[in-house]
Amino acid sequence: MKKFQRYSEIMNRLHTFKHVNVKDLADTFKVSEETIRRDLEQLEKDGVVKRKHGGASLVAESDFPYAFRATRNSDKKKVIAKKILPLLKDSYSIMADSSSTVLEAIRLLSIQGQSFKVITNSINMLYELSSTPLDFISTGGMLKPDSATLVGSQAINTIHHYYTDVTLLSCRSFSVNGASVNGEHEGFTKKEMVRQGRKVIMLVDSSKLIPYEDALFQFASFDDIDYVVSDVPLPEAYREVLEQHHVEVL
Repeated sequence: MKKFQRYSEIMNRLHTFKHVNVKDLADTFKVSEETIRRDLEQLEKDGVVKRKHGGASLVAESDFPYAFRATRNSDKKKVIAKKILPLLKDSYSIMADSSSTVLEAIRLLSIQGQSFKVITNSINMLYELSSTPLDFISTGGMLKPDSATLVGSQAINTIHHYYTDVTLLSCRSFSVNGASVNGEHEGFTKKEMVRQGRKVIMLVDSSKLIPYEDALFQFASFDDIDYVVSDVPLPEAYREVLEQHHVEVL
């Protein structure tokens, strides 16, 4: 089993059992306990687990493995994906983050018969849609294993060289202060994506509409955002800041 596969399986087990044991994982994966300790150390650096004596536990529900997040609220993501198609009809280039909501949008876009150039840091998007008519460019970068996301200085440097018609992103929390995520590496990478997009579209399903609660790292304020697309009308708490910054809601 490859390292990436172990990371994913460890996160799946943490979602199910809330805690994992080093010895049990070593026996299951047929690797040394030292290898498992290094795996857990990396996942802790990524901010998704907290190591404890003999094992580890989840840091937060928001950092469940991608396979879980990709199927969570899938109906809401499909609604959002359909809404953004009119915003993309006159576009040629798209910056796309690694969120499952953005993947749903690009998945739908791939069957429209139109040619787009897509710059992305999503391993899952590159793998799943590589044989479609879309022209993909990978950012490269450091792998964030729990979400198959490429982040860090190399990713940011690649992003910096492209100006796109549209940037599509999602977030962990969308508050009256803006969009935020739980990790700095991911946050700085998204922040560069925001800078490089002529039109910035935030895709936010209703579970992420948290008016007065921010995640650790803010990567976009309302000054940066042109459109917010959600599966529900935004709560009244957002009205003033949306009007103040002339953000359009779909």
